[in-house]
Amino acid sequence: ATMARECGVPLLAVNAVLYHEPGRKIVHDVVTCIREHLTLETAGRRLQQNAERHLKPAHEMARLFAEHPQALAQTHVLLGRIEFSLDQLKYNYPTETIGNGETAQETLVRLTWDGAKRRYPRGIPDKVEASLHSELKLIDELKYASYFLTVQDVVRYAREERGILCQGRGSAANSAVCYCLGITEVDPDKVNLVFGRFLSTERNEPPDIDVDFEHERREEVMQYVYKKYGGARTGLTATVISYRSKSAIRETAKVFGISDDTIAALNQLHWGWGSAADLKGIRTLNLDPDDPTLTQMFNVISALKSFPRHLSQHVGGFVITRDSLESLVPISKTAMESRTIVEWDKDDIDALGILKVDILALGMLSCLRRSFELLHQHYGRDLVLADLMAEEAQPEVKAPVYRMTHRADTIGVFQIESRAQMSMLPRMKPVEFYDLVIEVAIVRPGPIQGGMVHPYLQRRQNREKVSFPKPELEAVLGRTLGVPLFQEQAMQIAIVGAGFSAGKADQLRRAMAAWKRNGKLAQFADEFISGMIGNGYPEDFARRCFSQIQGFGEYGFPESHAASFALLVYASCWFKCHYPDVFACALLNSQPMGFYSPAQIVRDAIEHGVEVRPADINRSDYAHVLESGFEARDRIARQHAEMRDDIWSNRAIRLGLKQVVGLKQDHANLIIARRGEGYASIRDLWLRTGIPVATLEKLAEADAFGSLGVNRREALWIVRGLHGSAGAEQLPLFAIGKRDSKPDDAEADLPSMAPGESVVHDYRTLSLSLKGHPVGFLRPQFDRRGTLRCADLGDRPNGAIVEAAGLVLVRQQPGTASGVIFMTIEDETGIASIIVWNKTFDQNRRVVLGSRLLAVRGQLQREGLVTHLVSRSFTDFTPRLIDLAQGLDIGTAGLAHGDEGRRGPQPGRDAGELKRQEQLRREAWAALPSGRNFH
Repeated sequence: ATMARECGVPLLAVNAVLYHEPGRKIVHDVVTCIREHLTLETAGRRLQQNAERHLKPAHEMARLFAEHPQALAQTHVLLGRIEFSLDQLKYNYPTETIGNGETAQETLVRLTWDGAKRRYPRGIPDKVEASLHSELKLIDELKYASYFLTVQDVVRYAREERGILCQGRGSAANSAVCYCLGITEVDPDKVNLVFGRFLSTERNEPPDIDVDFEHERREEVMQYVYKKYGGARTGLTATVISYRSKSAIRETAKVFGISDDTIAALNQLHWGWGSAADLKGIRTLNLDPDDPTLTQMFNVISALKSFPRHLSQHVGGFVITRDSLESLVPISKTAMESRTIVEWDKDDIDALGILKVDILALGMLSCLRRSFELLHQHYGRDLVLADLMAEEAQPEVKAPVYRMTHRADTIGVFQIESRAQMSMLPRMKPVEFYDLVIEVAIVRPGPIQGGMVHPYLQRRQNREKVSFPKPELEAVLGRTLGVPLFQEQAMQIAIVGAGFSAGKADQLRRAMAAWKRNGKLAQFADEFISGMIGNGYPEDFARRCFSQIQGFGEYGFPESHAASFALLVYASCWFKCHYPDVFACALLNSQPMGFYSPAQIVRDAIEHGVEVRPADINRSDYAHVLESGFEARDRIARQHAEMRDDIWSNRAIRLGLKQVVGLKQDHANLIIARRGEGYASIRDLWLRTGIPVATLEKLAEADAFGSLGVNRREALWIVRGLHGSAGAEQLPLFAIGKRDSKPDDAEADLPSMAPGESVVHDYRTLSLSLKGHPVGFLRPQFDRRGTLRCADLGDRPNGAIVEAAGLVLVRQQPGTASGVIFMTIEDETGIASIIVWNKTFDQNRRVVLGSRLLAVRGQLQREGLVTHLVSRSFTDFTPRLIDLAQGLDIGTAGLAHGDEGRRGPQPGRDAGELKRQEQLRREAWAALPSGRNFH
């Protein structure tokens, strides 16, 4: 106050608020320590002394500043003088896409009707024509024509000028205009679309169009946008990266001084913890859950989940302006020169009415584009996605594709390859395209949480009667057997049942999506229920309707989005059913994507009769390719025997050099470019290519010199005998590749690795093995134990108590699915689907989450042709795999207990030898497949 008087300036009273209530001080302390890389013990004065810097009510501020009331008054004066508001920002759409002499609306109308004629060469259906007229009228009224033109131009460039596979999804698939412009692929004449879900006068925000492009070629599209509009007018939106469970555990535990080993163990125990009360199993880590410090730590971990961590770049949300970006939004530079990031996220952008074009990446589009190319190259068939969908209308053509889904034979297939989806498919038994739309949407938190799944399946299987109180609701819910599964259905119920406008129905949908956070849903309840009663519906039915759509509203899936994805589901099913060689090759070349690793994709292809050949320096390209092979139908595994007449493949897959872990593409390309008629020896390759010895070691480790007649150990011996960093440096200028005689390798007559050791080395250097399966080498011991092969589970009666063992491939916990976890294990004969209920998981948490080779004992549960093993107990056999990886002779020892593979210190070994053995064990552990977790 004295300083203010001396300087002649007013005194302001503020509280420099850091958190909204005193109890959040510990969270602020923890994030301060995270930022400063300190612990709570070492942070000292960097932490606040007390919890006073919370948001205080006016009366509390008046009490604190009772001696300086003018300071509070001056604060209000200053706030009153601040005139700027974000709604003063004026956004102008770019004009580059408007035709000469036309307005934006005129250009849009022309392109839309031209597109409609292409989409419907036999005449535009009345339903579609009416939709186009009403949509174009609303777009004109809201002045959004330039937005549609911008998105259409991006899609046109990708598809017509670059040949990139792409399609729109999300709520935009509700628009007939988007379909006719070529942005989306869902035919409005075949699906009940709700344009109000996408655009309405009540939404008061610009439309949102998401477009998926091939994930490896999206950068080409992004470059086009930057080139067309310029870096000063184009920027990517930001996204707020929040703490997820494991990062919250890791960073909070460090602040509390927990050791790295314990933190790693805590994260291994974790599986979607929701609160401190959900923590289970920490006593196994010698931690006391009743310890006050640990309780506080777990409370902070819970508080940090979904708490903002840092600002990052959105995956593809572009802001494009007519004028400079910096005059409209805050921007910052990215790591890439000439590119900028808008420091607001998508919700901020939407609130201000700023155009955002979402240019997203989808791996399955890359896979399908490669599939079509391989189909043309090797089978002479020129097809596109639209051709497959046209064939889907023919019962005799689509039947084999849908039969494959009945067996849950969907590894690698878009959207329906997860264990949860595989569990649903035998019960759903899809027979037409709309069944795939439902399949995509039904295994989601919304329908599960809203209790929609069981009633739908009961009605689909004719175990429960389907009835509708009024015909207009049958039009809304008929295709889903009276059960609301989609967001659009919730809106349509509000429209036809309660008399809501399309815009108000969308407001209801938005309120449902956020009802747990802001409580705005209650204001719609009375109007919805009274509206339905006024239209003649019983009150109890109206209340049940509202309760249902509330139950799944937060996670509800748009029908238009599911329909867009279902197109890709059918296309990927078609390829897998008829051309498994093409599909697997394309899928391998599109990695990483999906649920399964290359090892499982290769195994699945082999089961479907496709020969897979090893990567080799004389025979492989960089990418995986198809070669002349055998009729796949003659080599198909017995579990897929009924597909024999549906498979048309006769090619083999040659693994590419890209599969060699750590091999640079430039080195692989050099090997291919200078190969000529082939390399006669390792030394010949070294001298002709000049690649480093370290690269040759990677190839030797991967056993990629098979065509030279040397095994892995011999190849490593030869490589390590080479001198110099690059062989080409040993040759005179211009002599590379022109030698009359080929240099021979040094003599190396070394025994091959033990088969089991070789297989594990394959996994370490190639991420897969064609020589065998690790579990196969342990089969004699498992047989003595009575453990069944995975392929034999289907031969045992339903309800039998059995044991199976295999490598853990996938663990999946669908949202709110009663705590159930779906696991997939794999042995040398195939895969087994494991169901782990919550109680069983809690009792076996460490083994379920930490094992790589697992034996599961439980009860068989059969649904049609699909068998699940409902787990009761588990045994960890990972130590045996480690012994196998080290080439140890595991002999004929039984596998009675999971800890038999663990070896204690052996007498007579010094500390150095024990340290070396431990290092080998760690390397072997790192080489083993660890499984993929999804939750």
